[in-house]
Amino acid sequence: MTKFLKTGLFMLAFAATIASCKKEKLSDIGEGSIKAETYTFNKATKSFDLGDEVKSEIDATNGIKLIYSYLIRNNATDSLIYITTDIKNNPKNYTLTIPLASFPANNMSQVKGVKIMVKQSNNSSLEGFIPIKFFDPDLPQFNSFPTQINADLNGATAIAGNLTSDYGIKQVDIFDDFQTENTYVLAHSINTINGAKQYALNYAYTYRKAAQHIKIRVTDIYNQTNELIINMPVDVAVFKPKFIGFAAKITPITAGTTPLTGNITSVTGLKKIDIYDDRNGVYELVSTLSNLNGVKTYNLNTTYLYKKRASNLKLIAVDTEDLQTELIIPLNVNYGSVVYRDVFMTAQTLGTNTVFLENGTTAGNCNLIANEANIQFVFFAPSAGPTLYNPFSGTTGTFPANMKCNGTGWTIADPAALKDTKFRVLINGASTGQTDVYNLIAANEIDDLSDAFFTSRTLSAPSSSGPRYEASAAPSASLFNLTTAKIIYLRITNRTTTAYKNAIMVIKEVNSSAGNSTMKFDIYIQK
Repeated sequence: MTKFLKTGLFMLAFAATIASCKKEKLSDIGEGSIKAETYTFNKATKSFDLGDEVKSEIDATNGIKLIYSYLIRNNATDSLIYITTDIKNNPKNYTLTIPLASFPANNMSQVKGVKIMVKQSNNSSLEGFIPIKFFDPDLPQFNSFPTQINADLNGATAIAGNLTSDYGIKQVDIFDDFQTENTYVLAHSINTINGAKQYALNYAYTYRKAAQHIKIRVTDIYNQTNELIINMPVDVAVFKPKFIGFAAKITPITAGTTPLTGNITSVTGLKKIDIYDDRNGVYELVSTLSNLNGVKTYNLNTTYLYKKRASNLKLIAVDTEDLQTELIIPLNVNYGSVVYRDVFMTAQTLGTNTVFLENGTTAGNCNLIANEANIQFVFFAPSAGPTLYNPFSGTTGTFPANMKCNGTGWTIADPAALKDTKFRVLINGASTGQTDVYNLIAANEIDDLSDAFFTSRTLSAPSSSGPRYEASAAPSASLFNLTTAKIIYLRITNRTTTAYKNAIMVIKEVNSSAGNSTMKFDIYIQK
């Protein structure tokens, strides 16, 4: 035991420290003693070696009234961590217990101890000290482990090396990343080491498909861990399903089904085969061959029902462990038009996507002059409602002045370069030809946009330079909506060459707000 008796006068320091408490005059040093063990704080366990509390025995001749406990550290101001106020009847003997929770567990590296100040019933005082040491145990260490190993894909792979710990080893865990590279899954645990300070690891690892690394984690008796990663380079492609004997390109039978044949092999066996096409601009599932029962070689002999606008087939083979491989097969088909889907545009105030360009992209107010020759049409929202404008009409119209970039309107630099785009809203049910276009769009059968396509349906050439969105009014050749008048026939003319392209626009969304309107559409443009 360490004994502290009648240490020096501390009245001024004590009075300053407890300034927030009720101030009472303290007399000279009182009679008594404070005894305590030396404690050690373990950084790893964040606890003391003698338990989850710090204690001292206090003997006070004149009875104990209050006890103040201050944490003393080399790198910090002394801090009050515990006050004992519930001392009844001013006992002369008292066991002070400071709980572990009173200590800053993550800031104890410079600790010296706890200063104890005791106020006796006659206002005399005692001062003592509880010494505390800081213990930062070293992590377990790895020795003689390789940085890389060669996996035996058909047998056991030795993982060997020496592990040491000054305090004892509790457990060794071995992981691999067979599911996802660098995401580790436990393969084996060794928990019979019983605190040995040295351990020779020699583990026979059974390779798991597609693993690229081994991670070893060693844990000591304080639950401190250290980790080592060993590279295990393996060409994981050898485990993935393989496509053999498939055509590099397929010419689809447009009036029937198209044969789709080839072999698919798998090391572990096949689970399913999914077949997709991109008729709607993204790959969508069209059929699945399942219940393959883990067969390792599958002779695919099926058919594909071609749909217009599909340009590629995608096959995905999935094995029994969900490892997959895909194959893209282009379709040998030429379309008379190109489609751009889900084009988003904003009106002049938002100003970020105000014009539609020749390559299917959009540009904003600050890029108008640089793109004048490529502008196909303009999206503008006057007070009357969201409107599609012929670029050439901007040479005489007022809308360019309101398409501002940093406060300055669009001054057309090259009027001769502007396209002359005319519009005609098609109304479902207004004529057989217009209804037929709606039906073809619904069936995803639109492609040929030649003049003959329109004249055969008695659809006259577009003539409007500014069709407007109107949700409630009766539709017309220049008023569109989202239901019966959502398809617009366009003719985009190059004024320099007089050549033109026909187009079909399908309006999908409109948000009407003057200046801030937005719209989304699909557009088919003649090649």
